[in-house]
Amino acid sequence: MAEALAADIEENILTCSICLGKYEDPHVLPCHHTFCYGCICDHAKRNLTPNRTFLCPICKEQVQFPDGGLTQLKKNFSFCRTKEIKAQERARWTLEEEQVNVAAVAQAIAQMAISCEKHANKELKYYCEDDDTVICGQCIATEHGGHRISAVDTVAKSKREEIKAALDKMMKMDNKFKKALAMGTANETEDSYIMTVTINNIKEQAQSMHKFIDQREETLISEVNSAYNIRKKQKEAKKNILESHHDSLHSACDFAQQLLTNGTNSDIMVHAKSLIERLAMIDKTPVPTPDTPAQISYSPGKISTAGLEAMLGQVMVPSQPSLAGQETNPRSPPYPPVFLEKAKCVHSFSTKLVYDRANDINGLAIDDEQIFVVDNGAESTKIFTDVGGFKYGIKINRVSDIAVSQTGHLYITSWGDKCVKVYSNRGRQVTTMGQDQLEMPLGITLNRQGDVMVCDKRRKSIFTFHADSGQLLNTIPLSMSGSPQNITVNSVNDNIVISDPGWNKHCVHVLSPTGDQLYQYGSGGSGDGQLMSPQGVCTDSYGHIFIADCLNHRIVALSPQGQFIRYIATMVDELKRPTALAMNPIGHLVVAEAEGQIKTFQCFQ
Repeated sequence: MAEALAADIEENILTCSICLGKYEDPHVLPCHHTFCYGCICDHAKRNLTPNRTFLCPICKEQVQFPDGGLTQLKKNFSFCRTKEIKAQERARWTLEEEQVNVAAVAQAIAQMAISCEKHANKELKYYCEDDDTVICGQCIATEHGGHRISAVDTVAKSKREEIKAALDKMMKMDNKFKKALAMGTANETEDSYIMTVTINNIKEQAQSMHKFIDQREETLISEVNSAYNIRKKQKEAKKNILESHHDSLHSACDFAQQLLTNGTNSDIMVHAKSLIERLAMIDKTPVPTPDTPAQISYSPGKISTAGLEAMLGQVMVPSQPSLAGQETNPRSPPYPPVFLEKAKCVHSFSTKLVYDRANDINGLAIDDEQIFVVDNGAESTKIFTDVGGFKYGIKINRVSDIAVSQTGHLYITSWGDKCVKVYSNRGRQVTTMGQDQLEMPLGITLNRQGDVMVCDKRRKSIFTFHADSGQLLNTIPLSMSGSPQNITVNSVNDNIVISDPGWNKHCVHVLSPTGDQLYQYGSGGSGDGQLMSPQGVCTDSYGHIFIADCLNHRIVALSPQGQFIRYIATMVDELKRPTALAMNPIGHLVVAEAEGQIKTFQCFQ
């Protein structure tokens, strides 16, 4: 029993994980894993990076190589003493002492004094606060004069309590990790079920598309057969008429020939008048032209990858938060949220300032700390705190919309100056872009690559510029639009969403990233599925599309595929002429009204 205990201590406490032997001069890394000094030196030299770091062999935590070398690592005195205790216990264990356990050994370790390495047989009774090290009395005189010195026993008592408190806290954290691991195991079954259901849904959708294609094929073939059968009957009727006319002509000619050959003068006089009239009538009968081959043709439709993708749908793959608690992709939480039965207005403020003569809000943007409001009535862009405190304004001629980059730059469209003006986050103009290229820039947004996308009403196009250089990267024509205005890019699938309040449109166009039209939502009116002068558009991290249905005084929510979901707010909620939309960092929908009121709605549970 005693030998087994000794072996257990040696295997679990005194064995270096690099050499798998007993510790020789054990030293501790900052992650609190212990190794032989020689082993960790060799490991560090072999794995040292240009930044003078190496990974712990056990936990892979990055360790900075000390400036003074690995001798600066602290020794593990506990392991040194454990070796001594183990040697002593092996020498004196008796049958009666076989019940001793590891706890008893640990207690003996704690009670054993440590001698100073520099001064033989001098016990380490003191603690130097300046150098964070334990020392003996002689060390104080030789190396630590004038330093803050305390008795080890006094300081250790408070440190024990701090360590115990931290350990208790970590034990609770350990339980949380255990629960998380258990939940992860339980979720594997659910994940498998969700995967199966998702695949079956894809197959069902594909089968529906196949069925639709087969039905369409049958319809087209039926149309061809029907057209051919009708033409066949027409040809038969025409043939019958032709044969009848030919028989009449042949009969009259035969009679005339017989009359000329065999008839007497009396016979000729009897039949001459009627026969001549008959032959003259037949002569006037038009000879039918031969039928041309059937002009039945087939014009195949354009096979569009984007169109097929829109019909078949998309797989929404959420990004899971990292272990550090940070989301690797903030666009995609694990599961789509549930809309509240009635959205809550959780905050509101007015953007109207004392010196404003009028307010006409066109654009809205939000970052982590500020709200940017484009007020064409006041010809300025106003910057507010996230709770509505006014900070400063930027005067711009005929301003229309704004977008904010992750670096804090402001990109503002001016249809008066026919360009995009770029400002720092402190309101200083940095540059302009789009001059001599833009005619009437209105809506503006940034895509996932950070490029600036501008919707030009007059040129009916989307212009994409490099955010830093201002170089024109791409132009997408909007031939389907009447009056393209606001623009956003869906953060889930990169589809482009354009509002079109043109008098004969009143809709929203959704395009693929390359500019192919996927679908259109809305038509002029106030009913469900209709819009009246749609203005601002935005999307959330789940791909939902939100539309400011301005003259219907409501906010429309669509699925990523363009199906109507619900109205977020209406006139009943005292919403009046919404013109601009944005999502704030916590997933609330921020709405700007034309006359200057900013309202924040909680849409999800």
